[in-house]
Amino acid sequence: MKPNISADRDTGLCVLSPEDVFRFHCHPERTCFNQCCRNITIFLTPYDILRMKSALSMTSGAFLARYTVTLIGDAGLPIVILQMQPDKEKTCPFVGSGGCSIYPDRPWACRVYPLKPESTRITEKAGKSYYSVMDVPFCRGFETDRALTVAEWIEEQGVSPYVEMEPLFKNIIANEQLMQTRIEHNQIRQMFYMACYDLDSFRRFVFDSTFLKRFEIAPEEVEAVRSDDLALYRLAMRWVEYGLLARQVLTVKADVLAAGKKELGIE
Repeated sequence: MKPNISADRDTGLCVLSPEDVFRFHCHPERTCFNQCCRNITIFLTPYDILRMKSALSMTSGAFLARYTVTLIGDAGLPIVILQMQPDKEKTCPFVGSGGCSIYPDRPWACRVYPLKPESTRITEKAGKSYYSVMDVPFCRGFETDRALTVAEWIEEQGVSPYVEMEPLFKNIIANEQLMQTRIEHNQIRQMFYMACYDLDSFRRFVFDSTFLKRFEIAPEEVEAVRSDDLALYRLAMRWVEYGLLARQVLTVKADVLAAGKKELGIE
């Protein structure tokens, strides 16, 4: 059995497995408390936004308008980042002297700090995860005797739901074919933004458009999507995967398919 390794910035250890040990403890008595929440770029995933907007009792549209900035990534698709406050230190809008006001629903990037995923496609296919400890010079959290394994830290910080939900999005945007192209069509960008980030608008799209007339969706899933954001998120990711990657994760209804073939003159 491999021995645990005590990882800090003096060991030179680059990669940690879930069984490896590192030392870290953040609390309000630290002189650097909240300093890591200033002047940083935090990319928000769809699941981040789902959790945050629900914690604030806001619609996804209202949350996006108030707290985010949208950029266009290398693949031509929208990327959402958290908008820092327009003060001198560019502080996070959710952080005060007592800490994070949405701490139970903070973004994944904040949740996993000070660890950084170092997994590759090879390790992911093998079902293995590796992390490194971030080198943050001002952070005093490393000055502690409190030691725990990476797996214990992941559990303590509530990362498990993200481990389940994030791959639904990551498996789309990390697709090799998609990464080699650049989406320029504005309507595709808008539909991607709606399905990935503005879930409340996507829910209206599902029920107010011809969506349910076009796709075979089980009645129990339709009912779940009406009120369950997680069910809605899963459907949204399947729709994006179907549309962007042409994967058969949704089934077109037989009559719609037949009508399409007839229009194209295909028997």
